[in-house]
Amino acid sequence: MSGQISVIMSFKNIVLIFLLSYLFVNKSRGQIGGGESFSFLNIPSSPKTMALGGMNISLTGKDVNSIFNNPAQLDSSEHNTMGINFIPYFAGIKYSTLSYARTIGNGVWGAGIQYVNYGDFQQTDASGNVSGNFLANDFAVLVSHSRKQGNITFGGNLKFVGSTIEAYSSYAVMMDFGGVFKHPDLDISYAFAIRNIGLRIKSYTNSTGADLPVDVQMGMSFKPMYMPVRFSLTAHHLQKFNITYSDPTIVERDLNGNVIPSSASFTDKLARHLVFGAEFLLSRNFNLMLGYNHLMRQELSQKNIGGFSGFSVGFMVKTKVFDFSYSYSGYSPAGNLNSFGLVCDLKRIIR
Repeated sequence: MSGQISVIMSFKNIVLIFLLSYLFVNKSRGQIGGGESFSFLNIPSSPKTMALGGMNISLTGKDVNSIFNNPAQLDSSEHNTMGINFIPYFAGIKYSTLSYARTIGNGVWGAGIQYVNYGDFQQTDASGNVSGNFLANDFAVLVSHSRKQGNITFGGNLKFVGSTIEAYSSYAVMMDFGGVFKHPDLDISYAFAIRNIGLRIKSYTNSTGADLPVDVQMGMSFKPMYMPVRFSLTAHHLQKFNITYSDPTIVERDLNGNVIPSSASFTDKLARHLVFGAEFLLSRNFNLMLGYNHLMRQELSQKNIGGFSGFSVGFMVKTKVFDFSYSYSGYSPAGNLNSFGLVCDLKRIIR
């Protein structure tokens, strides 16, 4: 009975934290795309996340990279593990992440770094004369903590985020909050996360900066009995229903020259919030992953040329010492992304 009461109280705490955070977040404009700064925080942090559609906050298990998605995914199975990921992004941009977790007392602590290197740029004056080169990069450094109470794990991240372009810079302090409820008998978990709530402490200029990339998310993962597949569904940007982007430079007209209004249907607007993922557990040492992101599909595919946009695939090879993962994600007919990751069990390397 006491265990049931503890679970009920924990669930009430999750609901309370979610509602308070949602009310706080909903005061912002809630825009995505060009209306946000530090948007690199939305790039999937690992091949596994990218292969499952780019977002996942509900999967539990030995994956230290999950602290970038939902700090409540951090659990004791990730004690003394380290994750390293590399994503060669578009136009020569390089994106990499590093994470580490360790159990201390009754909780799990973690640390992570996200770094984007945009490369060298040629600097010119107003007349076009070359005066040198300059660098541009984005980064985030986080400290994470999670604690289990009954069947529910609570977690939080504290992040210092920065962006520099030549002599200009912008900084912010952000937080992530999350919770994961794992069913005691069934292979099913429910999760929520509120990401990138924070305060800008310095902008590129004295004018007001763009919104932070706040994202309210809910998700679930479940594995049907006797079926070697684990399904995941993640809902994102719940603080704003209509996240459709309409390009003002694109105007369609009918045969009479009249402007054709461009508007998404209710079903399309709803589907843009959803990310689907499936993990095929083919053996103890090999998993295959598939994902679909409808928002990415709608925004990145060209008209009548959808291609692989919004779809993603990947695999993971597991050994006693490390897990190697790879993903291939469809962005547009002009190019797609590969990503590579390694999770090392340091307990088996350093004794």
